[in-house]
Amino acid sequence: MEDLGNWSMVTGFILLGFSVPSEVKDALFAAFLLVYLLTLLGNLLITALIVISTNLHTPMYFFLFNISCLDIGSASVTVPRMLEGLLVERNYIPFKECIAQVFGFVFLGTTELCLLAAMCYDRYVAICLPLNYSIIMSGRFCILLLAISWMAGFLYSLILTLQLAQLPFCGDNEIDNFVCEILNLLKLACAHPLANQIVIFALTGSVSLITFLVIIMSYVHIIRVILKIPSTEGRRKVFSTCSAHLVVLAMFYGTGAASNFKPSSISLGHEKAASLFYTVFAPMLNPIIYSLRNEEVKKAARKVMHCGQRAL
Repeated sequence: MEDLGNWSMVTGFILLGFSVPSEVKDALFAAFLLVYLLTLLGNLLITALIVISTNLHTPMYFFLFNISCLDIGSASVTVPRMLEGLLVERNYIPFKECIAQVFGFVFLGTTELCLLAAMCYDRYVAICLPLNYSIIMSGRFCILLLAISWMAGFLYSLILTLQLAQLPFCGDNEIDNFVCEILNLLKLACAHPLANQIVIFALTGSVSLITFLVIIMSYVHIIRVILKIPSTEGRRKVFSTCSAHLVVLAMFYGTGAASNFKPSSISLGHEKAASLFYTVFAPMLNPIIYSLRNEEVKKAARKVMHCGQRAL
């Protein structure tokens, strides 16, 4: 370990954010504020629709309700701080708040990943074992999957941030991003204990691998069943029940891979773009994707709107 005697320990970090002129920052502030408000509105509408519409009281929408709540939380953990950074010259974030931001975002993101895997299993049972669907995907089992997802997200985030908080930070305290991220903080640590790094990467790899295997195995069986359906229309109808979920999965894993497994030669602009997408835009796009690519959601929305018009 390096000698830290001549270094002063940092008590906070400077989020450099976006290196653009002040007038551009004003435009970015207005745009990101609009995106944040649309994120809140879209996800709140999805949650309200699921609560109101009895035909959406199924395991799939039970998980979707929780994912919408997680998207509201994950956006709220990062976007307000980013908006503040567009208004001030130097966006200072205390060390404890930075670690808390990492904890909140990793906790919510990991829980969402586990719930996406649970939704994959739900689609597998619905398509491959339809006669046993109501027995397997019982209310008690869905609550168990939900509890496991939230507990896994909490424990993973807790252990990871505890390991991160134990690292010494001294000297450079500038994070060339608009949000505290694990990889950015690891770069700034003035000593890199091997045990901490092993724990961080082992935990990340384990969670990613387990959820990825559940997703892949579920969809391998789903595709096999779809290919056995004789009619093109029948295959299309069955596949349509998974299309929105597949798009969300592609966004989730695509941006995660772009951010965490990028080549060392990639520019900081691309790194920020990946962070911007999964912290700001993905939570806004999820309810739009589930609304536009899901007939049951659209039917429920039309029914609620029709009832509202009749009430007026």
